[in-house]
Amino acid sequence: MEFSVKFYETIDGEKPLVGFINDLKLRHPDLHKQLLAGIKALEKSERHGMPLTRLVDAEERIFELRVGKTNIARAFFFYTGAQVVVLTHGYVKKSQKADQGEIRAARQAKHDWEGRHNDSTPGGVQRNRRVSR
Repeated sequence: MEFSVKFYETIDGEKPLVGFINDLKLRHPDLHKQLLAGIKALEKSERHGMPLTRLVDAEERIFELRVGKTNIARAFFFYTGAQVVVLTHGYVKKSQKADQGEIRAARQAKHDWEGRHNDSTPGGVQRNRRVSR
Protein backbone atom coordinates (compact mmCIF):
# COMPACT_ATOMS: atom_id res chain seq x y z
CA MET A 1 0.00 0.00 0.00
CA GLU A 2 1.35 3.43 -0.91
CA PHE A 3 0.48 6.76 0.65
CA SER A 4 0.24 10.07 -1.13
CA VAL A 5 2.34 12.64 0.72
CA LYS A 6 1.26 16.28 0.57
CA PHE A 7 2.83 19.36 2.12
CA TYR A 8 0.57 21.68 4.07
CA GLU A 9 0.33 25.07 2.39
CA THR A 10 -0.82 28.22 4.17
CA ILE A 11 -3.46 30.45 2.66
CA ASP A 12 -0.57 32.69 1.51
CA GLY A 13 1.05 29.82 -0.39
CA GLU A 14 3.85 29.11 2.09
CA LYS A 15 4.86 25.49 2.68
CA PRO A 16 6.48 25.48 6.14
CA LEU A 17 7.99 22.02 5.79
CA VAL A 18 9.68 22.94 2.50
CA GLY A 19 11.37 25.88 4.25
CA PHE A 20 12.43 23.57 7.07
CA ILE A 21 13.85 21.02 4.61
CA ASN A 22 15.82 23.74 2.80
CA ASP A 23 17.17 25.05 6.11
CA LEU A 24 18.19 21.53 7.15
CA LYS A 25 20.12 21.11 3.92
CA LEU A 26 22.29 24.10 4.87
CA ARG A 27 22.59 23.61 8.63
CA HIS A 28 22.28 19.85 9.16
CA PRO A 29 22.97 17.96 5.88
CA ASP A 30 22.84 14.61 7.72
CA LEU A 31 19.34 15.34 9.09
CA HIS A 32 18.27 16.63 5.68
CA LYS A 33 19.08 13.27 4.08
CA GLN A 34 17.44 11.36 6.93
CA LEU A 35 14.26 13.44 6.77
CA LEU A 36 13.93 12.97 3.02
CA ALA A 37 14.41 9.22 3.52
CA GLY A 38 11.78 9.28 6.29
CA ILE A 39 9.28 11.04 4.03
CA LYS A 40 9.95 8.44 1.32
CA ALA A 41 9.37 5.70 3.90
CA LEU A 42 6.01 7.28 4.80
CA GLU A 43 5.06 7.09 1.12
CA LYS A 44 6.07 3.46 0.69
CA SER A 45 5.25 2.02 4.10
CA GLU A 46 2.32 -0.19 4.96
CA ARG A 47 3.19 0.09 8.65
CA HIS A 48 3.65 3.46 10.21
CA GLY A 49 4.75 3.37 13.81
CA MET A 50 7.77 3.41 16.09
CA PRO A 51 10.58 4.11 15.61
CA LEU A 52 9.77 6.11 12.42
CA THR A 53 6.53 7.72 13.60
CA ARG A 54 4.75 8.39 16.87
CA LEU A 55 1.32 9.70 17.81
CA VAL A 56 1.82 12.98 19.71
CA ASP A 57 -1.79 14.23 19.95
CA ALA A 58 -4.37 11.49 20.35
CA GLU A 59 -7.39 13.81 20.24
CA GLU A 60 -6.39 15.52 16.99
CA ARG A 61 -4.53 12.48 15.56
CA ILE A 62 -1.29 14.40 14.99
CA PHE A 63 1.84 12.30 14.43
CA GLU A 64 5.53 13.06 14.26
CA LEU A 65 8.06 11.67 11.82
CA ARG A 66 11.24 11.04 13.81
CA VAL A 67 14.76 11.05 12.38
CA GLY A 68 18.26 11.41 13.77
CA LYS A 69 20.28 10.16 16.70
CA THR A 70 22.45 12.93 18.18
CA ASN A 71 20.73 15.75 16.32
CA ILE A 72 17.04 14.94 16.10
CA ALA A 73 14.56 16.34 13.59
CA ARG A 74 10.79 16.03 13.80
CA ALA A 75 8.16 16.68 11.15
CA PHE A 76 4.48 16.69 12.06
CA PHE A 77 1.75 15.12 9.95
CA PHE A 78 -1.82 13.88 9.92
CA TYR A 79 -3.87 11.54 7.77
CA THR A 80 -6.71 12.74 5.58
CA GLY A 81 -8.71 11.06 2.83
CA ALA A 82 -7.70 7.65 1.58
CA GLN A 83 -3.99 6.95 2.14
CA VAL A 84 -3.05 10.65 2.23
CA VAL A 85 -0.42 12.01 4.62
CA VAL A 86 -0.22 15.79 5.08
CA LEU A 87 3.11 17.03 6.47
CA THR A 88 2.77 20.35 8.28
CA HIS A 89 6.17 21.58 9.51
CA GLY A 90 9.29 20.46 11.31
CA TYR A 91 11.90 21.44 13.84
CA VAL A 92 15.21 20.29 15.28
CA LYS A 93 14.48 18.89 18.70
CA LYS A 94 16.50 20.26 21.60
CA SER A 95 15.03 18.38 24.58
CA GLN A 96 13.59 14.98 25.44
CA LYS A 97 9.98 16.17 25.58
CA ALA A 98 7.92 17.08 22.54
CA ASP A 99 7.61 20.85 22.16
CA GLN A 100 3.98 21.73 22.97
CA GLY A 101 4.19 24.92 20.89
CA GLU A 102 5.14 22.84 17.86
CA ILE A 103 2.25 20.45 18.49
CA ARG A 104 -0.14 23.44 18.75
CA ALA A 105 1.18 24.70 15.41
CA ALA A 106 0.51 21.27 13.87
CA ARG A 107 -3.07 21.36 15.25
CA GLN A 108 -3.62 24.81 13.75
CA ALA A 109 -2.29 23.64 10.39
CA LYS A 110 -4.60 20.61 10.47
CA HIS A 111 -7.65 22.74 11.31
CA ASP A 112 -6.72 25.17 8.52
CA TRP A 113 -6.29 22.28 6.06
CA GLU A 114 -9.62 20.75 7.02
CA GLY A 115 -11.33 24.11 6.67
CA ARG A 116 -10.01 24.64 3.14
CA HIS A 117 -10.07 21.09 1.68
CA ASN A 118 -12.97 18.79 1.02
CA ASP A 119 -10.92 15.58 1.20
CA SER A 120 -10.58 15.62 5.00
CA THR A 121 -12.71 13.32 7.07
CA PRO A 122 -12.98 14.70 10.62
CA GLY A 123 -14.29 11.97 12.87
CA GLY A 124 -14.04 9.46 10.04
CA VAL A 125 -11.90 6.42 9.41
CA GLN A 126 -8.60 8.24 8.88
CA ARG A 127 -9.03 10.41 11.99
CA ASN A 128 -9.38 7.25 14.09
CA ARG A 129 -6.59 5.37 12.32
CA ARG A 130 -4.54 3.13 14.59
CA VAL A 131 -0.80 3.01 14.20
CA SER A 132 0.61 -0.44 13.50
CA ARG A 133 3.59 -1.43 15.56
